Amino acid sequence: MAKSILEWIVNLEEIDKLLADWRFKLDVVGQNLIDLHGIDAYQRLYGVSGFPRVELTGVTQTRVNPVLHVMNELFQNFDLLVQTIDKAVQLRGLIPRFLPSPQKIQEIEDLLIKPSIHLSIETIPLARRGLLSSAQTINAITPEELLRLMTSAFQAAKDVVLAVDEVWSRLEPSLIDIEIETRQLQHLAESLNIDCSEEIACLSQKLKQQRAKIDSDPLGVNEKFLKSVQPQIEKLSAMLQQVRQQQESVRLGLVTARSDLSNLQKIHHQAEIAYDESKRKIADHSKLQNPLTLEEIQALEVWLSRLEIKFNEGLFNPVRVGLDNWTAKVKEYIAKEKNAYAANQAPLNLRAELRGRLDALVAKALARGFVEDTVLQEVAQQAKQILFTNPTPLDEAAELVSKYEKRLNSYPNLREVVL
Repeated sequence: MAKSILEWIVNLEEIDKLLADWRFKLDVVGQNLIDLHGIDAYQRLYGVSGFPRVELTGVTQTRVNPVLHVMNELFQNFDLLVQTIDKAVQLRGLIPRFLPSPQKIQEIEDLLIKPSIHLSIETIPLARRGLLSSAQTINAITPEELLRLMTSAFQAAKDVVLAVDEVWSRLEPSLIDIEIETRQLQHLAESLNIDCSEEIACLSQKLKQQRAKIDSDPLGVNEKFLKSVQPQIEKLSAMLQQVRQQQESVRLGLVTARSDLSNLQKIHHQAEIAYDESKRKIADHSKLQNPLTLEEIQALEVWLSRLEIKFNEGLFNPVRVGLDNWTAKVKEYIAKEKNAYAANQAPLNLRAELRGRLDALVAKALARGFVEDTVLQEVAQQAKQILFTNPTPLDEAAELVSKYEKRLNSYPNLREVVL
């Protein structure tokens, strides 16, 4: 029974809804395929967008290779689906709303509902043909069926690509960090003049093998490897850091040694001056101490210079031992020179102290009106003559100053006696 115009109009409204639904679906499918294509792992697996195609091996090859063909078909089938829907849209554009063409409406329905998409053309072997059989058969499918196949294929492709991408995104940065840390350790070892070439070469070889494994078979990577490598790196790093700290300690020790040597030279110079001055100005030399000889100071300086040269040559351990011995010697010398300076300066200090005491006592005598005392005058004159004459007999000078003080303090009413 032929359809009425009203029925064809109703059919046309249903087609419009169907076409609108297909446009929405195609937009979603297109966006999801673009997003899948935009994943780095997809581009590396396929060798597109400037990425060289990865040569897969092992577990990854087994899981990915079948999907690579599926992913390629996804985009091809999407093009077929788009072409079919576009053709239906074009036909719809030729149909007026109130005077629909039943023939064109039927054509649209055939495109959207019937097996209108030709996936492939299969050649039938002669043995399977009858007399009236065609030599080829066309594999056709409806748009809805094709979309269901694409949905299943997309899910499989997405799962594999995301699995690979997850491993690459997680392990490659970790591996890069380890490689950078390994190179830094190598540079540190070279700067410290420590031979770790064998350990670092072995570690670098393992990292190279692991990188190749991550690149070609990410799904088959044993992730325990990176965890096992980290302790080796930490152990090597700790050893090198300890060596660096030791070398820094030696370097600072050499700087301190230079300061100690300079300090010794200053104290030695003071001890020599005090010794020479005491020999000229003080009569009794029995308590003077001879300073170090110039040869002893120079020998210590030559020793330190040799240690500095060896340090620059990278001979850190011998320098550390030698520096300990040198430091002990310089401390011994500094202590000795301090004692010599103190011993040699003591007579000069005593003479200065006796001069000051005598001046203070004379001033006290003047204030109390005893300055004209003949005994005090005579003692003061004798004491001054001794204290300001080289060399000074300190014992005699001390005795005279003491005598002056006793005389001054023992006669509080001396003014009355004199008068």
